[in-house]
Parts: sequence; C-alpha cells; structure tokens
Amino acid sequence: MSQTTVVTGAEILDRATALSEQIRAWRREIHQYPELSFTEHRTAGLVNAVLVDLGIPTETEVAKTGVVGHIHGGGGPVVGLRADMDALPIHEESGVEYSSTRPGMMHACGHDAHTAMLLGAATILKALADEGRLPGSVRLLFQPSEEAQDAEGKSGGMRMVEEKALDGVDAVFGIHVDPTYETGVVGTRSGPLLAAADTFEITVRGRGGHAARPHNAIDPILLASHAVQAIHHIVSRRLNPIESGVITIGVIRGGTVDNVIPDTVYMTGTIRSFTPESRQVLHDELRRACGVIDALGGAFDLKILNGYPPTITDETATAVMMAATRDFLGDENVQIAPQRMGAEDFSYMAQQAPGSFLRLGTHDPAWDQPYFVHTAQFRMDEKALPIGAAALAAAAVKWMEQAAAQDAE
Repeated sequence: MSQTTVVTGAEILDRATALSEQIRAWRREIHQYPELSFTEHRTAGLVNAVLVDLGIPTETEVAKTGVVGHIHGGGGPVVGLRADMDALPIHEESGVEYSSTRPGMMHACGHDAHTAMLLGAATILKALADEGRLPGSVRLLFQPSEEAQDAEGKSGGMRMVEEKALDGVDAVFGIHVDPTYETGVVGTRSGPLLAAADTFEITVRGRGGHAARPHNAIDPILLASHAVQAIHHIVSRRLNPIESGVITIGVIRGGTVDNVIPDTVYMTGTIRSFTPESRQVLHDELRRACGVIDALGGAFDLKILNGYPPTITDETATAVMMAATRDFLGDENVQIAPQRMGAEDFSYMAQQAPGSFLRLGTHDPAWDQPYFVHTAQFRMDEKALPIGAAALAAAAVKWMEQAAAQDAE
C-alpha cells in the first residue's frame, strides 16, 4: 500500500463538514435514549453497528459495556482516540426537539456529542486508511461510565486500562464539550488540566441527651461546627499558596427532633487538587482538622475515598493537538485553557500513554446565556460537532506524521 502521508487540516475539516448531518443524527439518536453508567447497551450497539458498517474490526463488552475499534493504516504509531458514552440521572429541561425520552436521564455532559464526534473521526480515518494515506493505526476507545463507578469503585476508564485497551498505544487524545467557549474556539494546556477528585465521609461521635440539659451530653452538632471551621482553614493556611485546592462539605446530617441532642452527625464532601503532593497534604490536614473533635471530648471516624487522579496532559501530545487544530481553526481560536477543578477519568488513560484533552467550544454566540454541563437546561451548538470530529482525526494524523518525520531523520 502506497503511503501519501500529507493530510492537511483543511482537508480533514472538509471531510468532517461533509459528515455534519450524519454526526448530528448520531448525536440526536444517542441523546434521545440516554443510558446511565455501565448500562450503555443501546449506545454501544449503535457504535458497534456503525464501525462494522465502515469495515472497522471491533471488540465489544470491553470494560463491561465499552467498544474498541481498530483502524489499521501504515506501519507507524498507534494513536488512541477516546469518547465516553454515559448519561446523568438528570431530568431534561433543555426544550430541544430531540430531548431525552427517558424520564430522569439526560446527556447533560455532552457524552452523546463525544461519541458522535468520534464516530465521525472514525469515518474520516478509515477513508484515509483505505486510500493508503494513514501512516499508522488508530484505536477507537468508546468508554462507558465516566460519570460514576461500579460497586468495586471502578469507572469505565479504569476498567479499560485494566483490560489492556491502552496497551501498545503511543498517544491518546480525548475531547470534551465546553460551553464557556464559543463554537469555533478550542482550548487545552500541557501539565495539570483537571483536578483529582476525592470524597470524604466523617462520622462525628458525641453523647446524646436532652436538649434542655446539654451539660449532660457531648453535642456532636457543636463538635461538627468546630470541625467545619477547621476544615475550611486547610486550603488557606495549610496548603502552599502557589498550589490550588478545594475542600467542600456538601452534606451535614444529624438529629431527628428539636429537643434531642443526637449521638452522631454525618458529613461528606469533596477534595480537589492538581498534584500528588497537594493531594496528600489535603488528605493529611483533613485528618488533623478533625482532631478538634477529639480535643472537645468527642470522637470521629474519617474515611477518604480516592477518586480520579488529576488529568495531567503530555507536553508533546498537547503541542500536537494544538498544532492540528490551528491548521483549520487559526491561531486565535486555539487557546491555552485554564485549569479547572472538575475531574475526568481520561486521567487514567493519560497515565498509560502521552495524552492530551481538548476543550471544544459549544456556545452559540446568538444565545443570551451559556448552557452549562450537569444542568437540566444544558444544550450545545451542533455546529461544533464537525469541528470536534476534525480535531480528533487531525490530532491522530498529526501525531503519525510527526513520528514518520522523526523516523526519516
């Protein structure tokens, strides 16, 4: 097979634009039938059927409900492209004509778009391979369950890594819709991009009693209030000021009636950090802050549940992604993305191979407000779909071409 390796970004965008209606149709089909984490059977079936129709060999039931496709081009590197497929337990109130048909479930984070865009990229890359113009191979990673973990505490990304879906991959690229950018604008950065997200649970133990006789009790509500104050001083006084972190208490639950001091109070919340070092500091200082409960005569149980690690992107892979998108969007529309305290299990894939993660603008400037992810009103400008498909395909091709150029030196 002859290898013509020069594929321009403009050509890839033209191919993606020609697929716009199809990509939109895939996205709307998935959007109308959302499926929660590790139940993405219908979505996986659609993905598999499209890939098989394209002549792309597939593996199904990877990481329970995931699909992996293999596009074989020339003898160059293997590039992984990832899309997540799961929806959220949110009742849709977006008002779009293709709203969810399933009460209490909604693609409120754009995973339907990610999946459709990767199908578009797969279509483009398979055509290039058939033309003898793909100087490498592509592994299509349609991942389940980014939003949640199973009973073993594992997400789809974790399970895909465990099941060796990333073995032999030389680089991996992902994408996420971003309503803070207008359509036609994208952003990413090298290094820490998204935070680690851990969960903590605290049970404050006191001694219950009559509310009119607090001196005979050890009030766990008072103990919890002191703990809350101590916890909220951790970031400002215990974390290095040049580091970023967040500790938020999201639930406080205790007591049943107004005239009884309870025995216990339960609290839970989230810890966000960008580096392993700051993550450890926040964990250690959380335990130290809870020591105020002991000092005031109570006791506590603290459980810290490790969530996704920080998403740390590779410098070379990110440079490739930015160069690939600049080719067809222009320098001014490819930005250095700010760090965000959200978390992503793409982080596990980026630990296995050099990775980069693109923020894709989806805000229609004609709208009077952005429609944010994880809300019942979320919506996206579908003109972003071919841009996302082109970005994924172009990043894969750019990585392959740079590898081929290095081999030729």
